[in-house]
Amino acid sequence: MEKRVCFVTLGQSPRPELISEVMRTVGGNVVFDQVGALDGLTAEEVAKHAPKPNEHPLVTQVKDGRQVVVSGPFIEERLSTVIAHVDRLGYELIILLSSGIFRHFPTSTPFLHGQLAVDEWIASFIMGSAQLGVVFPLRRQASDPCSLNEYGILIQSSRRVDYSGEANRIEETALLLGSADIILMHSVSYTEEMAKQLAAVTRKPVITARRVIAGALHLRLMESHAPAIAGAIQASELNLIERLPSPNEPLTGREQEVLALVLDGKSNKEIAKELGISHRTVEIHRSRAMGKYNATTAMQLIRRAMIQTHQ
Repeated sequence: MEKRVCFVTLGQSPRPELISEVMRTVGGNVVFDQVGALDGLTAEEVAKHAPKPNEHPLVTQVKDGRQVVVSGPFIEERLSTVIAHVDRLGYELIILLSSGIFRHFPTSTPFLHGQLAVDEWIASFIMGSAQLGVVFPLRRQASDPCSLNEYGILIQSSRRVDYSGEANRIEETALLLGSADIILMHSVSYTEEMAKQLAAVTRKPVITARRVIAGALHLRLMESHAPAIAGAIQASELNLIERLPSPNEPLTGREQEVLALVLDGKSNKEIAKELGISHRTVEIHRSRAMGKYNATTAMQLIRRAMIQTHQ
């Protein structure tokens, strides 16, 4: 059965390149519409809402493809109005396809908040001593367009930020990210092609915010079909597992289910809810599956999968 969903973006719709990239990851029978927070505004009206010195700037795209920097509070107010309108139109899911928005939007329709999905993904991967490299676009002045070729860089673990800096060349960025186990390109503006370029230079796994949100959307859509697919493992979930070297002994069906969700960034609590089992049972299956790969963290498995793919 087809699902009717609506994508909400910060700028102006349509965003065919962005939506098509997300939908390639999601797959399935999904009928979608898209709306933008700045839809209906002229270029002059958008320009009037450049951020003031004390306002948080947000970077987005208008209809002609230009990147613009707009006042964060203004965008949030526009989003509040747009989402409230979409909430009345009978969609089965609303997706805020953005990063950098932290405001809560109450809806009666199921709602996927892009920034919260990214936050949850980050929390699931910065475990123990694992190092996450975060790359984000610099916004030097509110009056200047955002440059996707000027990079802000953070390297963080579960306890602290170990490095904070910036770079304006991809080679320099790669050098600064040397200690990271995995890299997140933390802006919906970054494409999968940009991620491939950075991965080629750093020789590390690189994930985009788009991919994280698409993965969360895929799982959300699966949840809505849970009664029909209880206990089934979707092929798209097993991609990373299929890329891994063979485990010391075969995984059981439940171990595959748990590990697939682990690799998709889900916490033990979320996996327990997803599969209808206890938190303790998830821990047992997760531990056994990791043991069969002689691994202690999901980060190790992701790195192995990426290495295996490129050999």
